[in-house]
Amino acid sequence: MKTIIHDLKKLDLNGDYYIVDSKKCKNNCIGCFSCWIKHPKKCLFKDQFNNMADKISKSDEVIMISRSRYGCYDSSVKTVLERCIGYLLPYFRVYKGMIHHVPRYKNRIKLTVLFYGDIDENDKKCLYDLAKANYLNFNASSFSVGYYKDIEEIKNVYFN
Repeated sequence: MKTIIHDLKKLDLNGDYYIVDSKKCKNNCIGCFSCWIKHPKKCLFKDQFNNMADKISKSDEVIMISRSRYGCYDSSVKTVLERCIGYLLPYFRVYKGMIHHVPRYKNRIKLTVLFYGDIDENDKKCLYDLAKANYLNFNASSFSVGYYKDIEEIKNVYFN
C-alpha cells in the first residue's frame, strides 16, 4: 500500500492508496508526547489523523504532495507530518553521523516528495534538504524529490 499525504483540493486515484487530505487536519501536534509514552502510536486527538503511525507502518511508500511554501511544505502537510511522530520511538541514536529517533517499526518505507508551484533554485536546495532530513528521520529505505509546475504535471508524470 502507498500512503499519499497531500494539500490539494481533491485527489482521485485508482489503486491501493491510503489518501490523507492534509487540509482536513485541524489539530496541530501539541508536543504532549502521549503518542510516545501514554498511548504509543496513538495521537491524543481523536480524529482521523490519530493513527498515522500505524498507517505509515503498513505502507511500502509514503508520497507527500505539497505546494512549495518558501522552501518548505505547505503548513497543512507539515501539520500531518508532525502528527506522524508516533511512527518513531522517543529514544535517540546516532545514525549517519547525526542524532535521530530510534525506529519503532521494522519496515522501511520509500519516501517520495513531490513539490509544485513557483520553485527557484534556492527553493530546490531547501526542499531537497528537507526531504532528505525526513528520509533520515523516518529511517526510510530511499527517497526521491520532484519539482513540478502544478498538480496536473504531477498527475501526468507520476500517476499515469
